Amino acid sequence: MKIAIFLRDLGLGGVERCAVLVGEALAARGFTVTLVLLGGNRNLWTSRISQVQVVDLSSMWQPLKPWTWLAGWRAARRVAREQDVVIAGTFLLPLYMAYAATLGLNKRVMAWVHGPFYELDQFAKMNPVHRMACQFVYRQLDELLFVSNHAKDSMARWLGCTAKPSWQVLPNFVDAAQAMPSAVPRADPAPLRLVFIGRIATEKQPHLWLDTLAALNAKNVAAHLTVVGDGPLETWLLAVAAERRLSGQITLVGRQDNVSDYLASADVLLLTSGFEGCPLVVLESMPMGVLLASTNAGGVYELFAERRDEFVVGEASGAALADLIIAQQTHAAELSEWLKQRAKCYSQDALIDRWQALLTDHHDA
Repeated sequence: MKIAIFLRDLGLGGVERCAVLVGEALAARGFTVTLVLLGGNRNLWTSRISQVQVVDLSSMWQPLKPWTWLAGWRAARRVAREQDVVIAGTFLLPLYMAYAATLGLNKRVMAWVHGPFYELDQFAKMNPVHRMACQFVYRQLDELLFVSNHAKDSMARWLGCTAKPSWQVLPNFVDAAQAMPSAVPRADPAPLRLVFIGRIATEKQPHLWLDTLAALNAKNVAAHLTVVGDGPLETWLLAVAAERRLSGQITLVGRQDNVSDYLASADVLLLTSGFEGCPLVVLESMPMGVLLASTNAGGVYELFAERRDEFVVGEASGAALADLIIAQQTHAAELSEWLKQRAKCYSQDALIDRWQALLTDHHDA
């Protein structure tokens, strides 16, 4: 079976990571997978790509130059003709082109949805033209593939419709080839080691990091936060930490390509997003048994089933997060072991089995 995944380019974002991991895993099972680059020739995954094909169409057209659109459409259509399945890897350009290039070809077309669109649009205020165009295409497609049930429900809300039976949920997973370091035990009476991994940006609510540290201090629980990432609020974060006399309890290490070592050296992963799809950093932390203290950020709670209240707070506040972290320490070893077992539900083999069934069952029928 031949599958094409349309992408903007192959940067280091979560969408590109998912496309590469799924593509390589399916290729290892005999599928022919092509990653189609529409908006740029950047490929930061060359060391991880061995079996999928990468086709760069970005030199054939320019999205901001309408007189080149026909050439781009023709190039994408030539690729689409050769496929059994065409997947729009994300919204905007890949979504538009996957839809337009397959019109009239009687191809199976799917759209991969990585986040909760209603919340995302409320936060980012999508350009009205793009909002209308994306909603139009999503309504035309029968098969949407979501990383969480929350993302699926959010799409239905955004489109003002009920979810179709053909909409499917397939969570993300962690690269099975990625080395998982062993957890580094904390030496008593060292402070609790908190880590945040991601952008220092408004949607991550960094004020909650400082509120959590302050709330722990008020309860005489020593803690130190390591922030792995960068972003537009970095200067603000350092300034407010200094104002609140928390500078000694927070360390910024910048963006890192490999975050596993930071997770292995942490007691608690702090996740304070306003919205999430199916966060890869949580999936990466679970096999190591790293505890999580998270806001109720959409798809996060689904990862923990009936034990969600032991990892997710109902109120997005530093006090609630601090109380949760303190409560976790009373049975940290048991929670850690449960997370390791729970991680097996999101293993690469388990999820690729589901991908294969989704693709072949329809094809065989």
